[in-house]
Amino acid sequence: MIYNVSGDKMNGKSYFIKRAYGLLGRTTPLVSDCGRLCGGRCCKGDSETGMFLFPYEEEIIKNVENFKILDCEGNFGYKMVVCNDTCDRKTRPLACRIYPYFPVITENGFDVRADIRGIGSCPLLYENVKINYAFIRQIRKIARLFSSDEELKNYINDINAMLDEIEEFAERMI
Repeated sequence: MIYNVSGDKMNGKSYFIKRAYGLLGRTTPLVSDCGRLCGGRCCKGDSETGMFLFPYEEEIIKNVENFKILDCEGNFGYKMVVCNDTCDRKTRPLACRIYPYFPVITENGFDVRADIRGIGSCPLLYENVKINYAFIRQIRKIARLFSSDEELKNYINDINAMLDEIEEFAERMI
């Protein structure tokens, strides 16, 4: 049996998500609070705006206060979570923790890319700011971890293919 740092049993596939949470710890895109750049826009939405859940993540956050889990299109059969108010940073979904970046798995290794879906809300994607290298390194470690599970690997590859399509479309519109 595997245990997390708080001594809780980590059963089944949710281990991968909990391990990703642990890899990130308190590491964030900036050494300071990036929410100061934009007034925390990524944490503000409405009853239909949320973050996609990774495979196995719904089980972890289904009982978290202030979260509503919804079916959605565009997340390859997985759900999304909507924050009903403010959330405890320790209970945030992985997509919130790595925003506005996304892991990449290639034949040559592991990388991180900017998530173009955040271009309208996150100044980290268009302002000249220094990103915390430790944050990027931890997302690469998450990509490596997830590459050992077929469902997570396929999910990451599917989202990356979608991001490629969005970027190609955006380039044609310029």
